[in-house]
Formats: sequence, C-alpha cells, structure tokens
Amino acid sequence: MRILHIAAHMGGGIGSAYTGLGVCGQEQRVLLLEPPQDQAALDKVQFAGFQIIQGTENPCIERELEWADVVVFSWHHHPALTKFLHDFPAVPIRSILWCHVSGNYFPAISAGLLRSFDQCIFATPFSLELPQVQALGTEYLQRHCGVVYGLNDLSRFTRIKRRPHERYTIGYVGTLGFCKLNPALVDFYGAAGMSDAQFMLVGAPSTREELLLAAERRGMAGQLQFCGQLPNVEPALAQMDVFSYLLNPQHFGATENALLEAMAAGLPVVALDQCVERHMIRNGETGLLVHSPEEYGNAVRYLRENPEKASLMGAYAQADIMKRYEIEENRRRFLAACRR
Repeated sequence: MRILHIAAHMGGGIGSAYTGLGVCGQEQRVLLLEPPQDQAALDKVQFAGFQIIQGTENPCIERELEWADVVVFSWHHHPALTKFLHDFPAVPIRSILWCHVSGNYFPAISAGLLRSFDQCIFATPFSLELPQVQALGTEYLQRHCGVVYGLNDLSRFTRIKRRPHERYTIGYVGTLGFCKLNPALVDFYGAAGMSDAQFMLVGAPSTREELLLAAERRGMAGQLQFCGQLPNVEPALAQMDVFSYLLNPQHFGATENALLEAMAAGLPVVALDQCVERHMIRNGETGLLVHSPEEYGNAVRYLRENPEKASLMGAYAQADIMKRYEIEENRRRFLAACRR
C-alpha cells in the first residue's frame, strides 16, 4: 500500500507519530506544505523510512496524489492545510482525516469536515463523544471513524531511574502558553501549601513573567524552576516526585505525549478531571483527577505523605499506559483505517 501523508510542517508531535508508523511495512511519503520547523523531527522521520517531498508546485502535488493509494491529511487547523484543501486539485483520491486535536473547542471539528473524507482517525476517544460527532450516528462512526493513540515509542521512558534531589519536586513538561496551560496554575501550586517544595516547569518559557508575578504575590517565586525546552526530558522526569498536568479547561490537546511519557516513567500524576485527561488516567488507580485548587493541594500532599502508595500508583500507571498505548496495536488500527 502506498500512503501519502499531507502535513503543514514537521513538528515534534507529528514527527513522533510518523516515526512510529515508519516500520509498518508500507511505502510512505510525507508532502510538506511549508518548510519544516523542527529539523530533528524531520531527520527522525526520514530515518524511519519516509520520503519527504516539499509540496510547493502543482505538478509535484498532482503527481504525488496520483501515486498514492491512500492520502492522509494531518489536521490541526493550520492555515496552510486549510488553503490546500480549499484549492485541492482535480485528482480522485481515497482520503483520511487524521485529527491531531480533540476538536471540542477551537479548533473545533465539524460534522461537515468529517464527512468530506472517506475515513477519520481521532487521537483520543474523547473526540467520539463530542455532540457533533455523535450526531453522525453509530453506523456511520463504525464504518468511517477510528481511534489511533499517540504512536510515540514509550519504552525508553520505562527505563528511567529516579535521581536523588534535595527538594520535593512537582513537575510539568509541555507548552507554557495559556492556550494549553491552566491560567490559574500558581493558585493550584499555592494550594499545596508546600513551602519547601519546588515546581519544575519544562518547556519554552513564554509565560515566565506572568507566572513569576503570580508566584511573587503568593510569596513563592523562589519555588518555580524554569528549565526551558529540553532536547531530552528523561533527566528532568528522573528528578520529579509527582507529575502535575494542569491544563486550560478549553485546551485542544489530544495525544498528550508529555502525560504519556510521565506515566510510562512510573510517576504518580495529578491532573484536572476534564477533556482527554479523564480518558488517560484511571482516577485513584493510575493517577488522581481533581476539580479545584483545594482538591489539587489535597492530592499532592497525599502523595507526599504516602510515598509507598505514590510509588504503587506510578507503577500501575506505567503498566496501564504501556498496554493501552502499545505501538504495534496502534499501527494496526492505522492500517485498518487505510484498508477500509
């Protein structure tokens, strides 16, 4: 089977998904609509066996579309892909929409968009619960829609060994922009009441000043540790005692690789009971889901005061994630959609 992927650009998340598909035994190419943003991700995808085509000329685009048995559109509402779909050439194709956002808030998925493609792959079962998706009907969903979890190879995170560190560390890895991160993050941290703990933030520090100002008002600015964007997050995860994943209630995330990686590393996690998080975490077993700063404070204190239970919860999380997000099973689901 010849599979052509259409992507706006090459970022770390989509790069991980393509890399995970690289050994599925099919001939695959990626048509990029813009210059790649992440050279490291591009290198990994090429190493996984993909041919990369820079799609800037119509003859090139039409030739690639005619070559493909299946065309997979990696969608996260990027304007370059929207324009590409609007100006789509008159070439008949078998099409799959691979939705890399949950679709609940902006950028929202519409029933009309889904019906424009032969098949649709979601990155979370949460998307199947959306009213506009449910309105398509059970029979339509069974024939045309499926779920393929993140194709990130999580096995390396299971080998992380805890590193000694002086202060109790509550960590986060991911986007620090408030489109993804909860704007009341510092209120949650303050509710923990742990003046001797540190809060490790791994990611491009786009909201550093706002977070520091909020922390200063609470007298806890010295507890925030900004690590920046790291090429390898394993050393940071090795120094965390708890993984705290407090996202904006209207975030658009679907796969949530950072949360998967922390759980695969065996860390106990605390997250808000919302969106995709409640599909990933089994509350009270593989993590703790909370609804307010007060509940968050109770949760992290409970994990600190009960280290054996925290360790057991992390072990359950690791086992559960490695089973549910097993990469071979997700490759099989992806190829099943292509065959349909």
